[in-house]
Amino acid sequence: MTKAKKGTGLYRNPLSYFGGLVVAGSAILIVFSLALSLLMKQGSPYIGILTYLVFPIFLVLGALIFVYGIRREIARRRKLGVEEALPYPTLDLNQPSQRRKFTYALLAGFALLLLLSVVSYHAFIFTESVTFCGRVCHTVMEPEYTAYLASPHARVRCVDCHVGSGASWYVKSKLSGARQVIAVTFHTYPTPIGVPVRNLRPARETCEECHWPQKFYGAQLIQNPHFRYDEANSPEQISLLVKTGGGSTKLGQNAGIHWHMIIQNKIEYVAIDEQLQQIPWIMATGPDGKRREYVSKDAVPAPEKLAAMRRHTMDCMDCHNRPTHIYQPPEGAVDRAMASGLIAPTLPWIKKVAVDALVREYPTRDAAHAGIRGEIMAFYEKQYPSVRTGRAADLDDTVRRITEIYDRSVFPEMKVNWKTYASNIGHRNWPGCFRCHDGKHVSADGQTLSKECTTCHTMPQRGPLSPIGTAMPASDQNWHPWELKSKHAQILCNRCHAAGYRPPTACADCHKLDAKAPMMDGGCDNCHAAEQQVKPLNDCKACHEKLPELHAKGGHPDAACTDCHKPHGWKVTGRDTCIACHDDKKAHYPDGGDCATCHEFKAPAAKSAHLEPAVAASHGARRASLPREPGGETPGPGASWRRWTA
Repeated sequence: MTKAKKGTGLYRNPLSYFGGLVVAGSAILIVFSLALSLLMKQGSPYIGILTYLVFPIFLVLGALIFVYGIRREIARRRKLGVEEALPYPTLDLNQPSQRRKFTYALLAGFALLLLLSVVSYHAFIFTESVTFCGRVCHTVMEPEYTAYLASPHARVRCVDCHVGSGASWYVKSKLSGARQVIAVTFHTYPTPIGVPVRNLRPARETCEECHWPQKFYGAQLIQNPHFRYDEANSPEQISLLVKTGGGSTKLGQNAGIHWHMIIQNKIEYVAIDEQLQQIPWIMATGPDGKRREYVSKDAVPAPEKLAAMRRHTMDCMDCHNRPTHIYQPPEGAVDRAMASGLIAPTLPWIKKVAVDALVREYPTRDAAHAGIRGEIMAFYEKQYPSVRTGRAADLDDTVRRITEIYDRSVFPEMKVNWKTYASNIGHRNWPGCFRCHDGKHVSADGQTLSKECTTCHTMPQRGPLSPIGTAMPASDQNWHPWELKSKHAQILCNRCHAAGYRPPTACADCHKLDAKAPMMDGGCDNCHAAEQQVKPLNDCKACHEKLPELHAKGGHPDAACTDCHKPHGWKVTGRDTCIACHDDKKAHYPDGGDCATCHEFKAPAAKSAHLEPAVAASHGARRASLPREPGGETPGPGASWRRWTA
């Protein structure tokens, strides 16, 4: 057997050389990127990924290649019989040369181990950072990261809420994260990201690390700025006290919002949808252990199916389900920007124009920026040319602020906006509290789950825009801009105040009436004698004094007007109305069009609205007296009952 030449080590093969170069290069790059990150004033997510993830992976891979090269070299020499040495090199510290090599190898290995330890530690720290969570996956996490930066928890790390302390949940989060990385890599994630987050750590183990519901006491003053939809953007403020206590009788309170928490009471519920918005069944257990079951009067699953469905125990996240990733609706965001002076409230109609521009659908962010600017500038060029030229700087700054509002709440690529995720805190824009407290959940003994406003907060007070902390106004003025009566007083708030949109301004907006129908221009109170009530109805003859002459040639002297003229439509068209009574005439000229083509039922001098000239003039005068929107548009049908500028 031929012996190998002296000094020919097992590492002397192309594969081990390559592995050694990879190790050395990776180590140099790690040291360089560490120094670079220390010199930078603001950390970069890309440098963090390279330093703590990419380069270490290559370093370990190079070391494996180096060892594999030695193993192959041993196999090669054995096969060729060119070396008597054992498959692995021997170590004899009595020989100065080997002792010196061993010392170098030991020092190099120690340095490499130290470097890997530092890198691994920082890799752990980096994967726990907000930068890693929010900025590594740009498109996917952009909505959540943007909302997080503007949230009350902007200085709380993502992992403090999503993972919490302890090794077990850290491992669970990394396993879940691996699945998410695969989804991002192969673009298999949903748009938008679904909620609620599955297998989230209980709120008692995360939220209550900082918040302590057992100690919540008293009430909190809420002062919301509001600007009306009129030319002057009339400023107002809605003030109320929210009763945040109620979690413990030890503090002298047994009623309030935190009565629902798992302190002395326990609330269980069943939801029939993934987003936990439809709740047909509730079980409340009091401090004495007494249980009361509430079932919705609306359609609910069969009892056996309901019993098999998952029961949720109410905690922080059932109300505070958007504590950080908050997408502000346009109306409220514009109000706050105007109150803080970011949007000039002295620009005429700016509240309405801004909200209308923000709620439009845009395919991309660039299209939104162009569309918002174009709509606002076009409005002032047409309606207020002096403002457009004289306050160009204010308008440019206002447009910039409005586009910033859009950018914080709308993300076309992920199909996310302020409507995507319901917010259960409150009940103005989303059902929220009304998921349970809607007046329809009834117990077996007939008790209805209360929806009394004052259980959780005082009745709102409307007053002038005032500095924060100013005493609540004591006013007899109705807090709602349009006094709610009859059935309207029972409508849930979110029915009219859908997240981000202007509330309806006319009866036809909600009641789906044809705005072009005759008699609609004059206002609903032409026929409806009591405001916001269907009955009593005014007699048609009160306006149509010559009513008998309208049907002089007809044979319906005893018929009521509504037998032929269906309410809100009034105009008789087609054959269906007549055939309802004259069913024996179905075959009478079936293709001949309206019966009125041959049979006269209207007065010769009447207008298209079937009104006599004097009556039509009074309707027109009534409509002309209503407040006007910019451009001269008047409110829609039924606006005589509405406060148009609310």
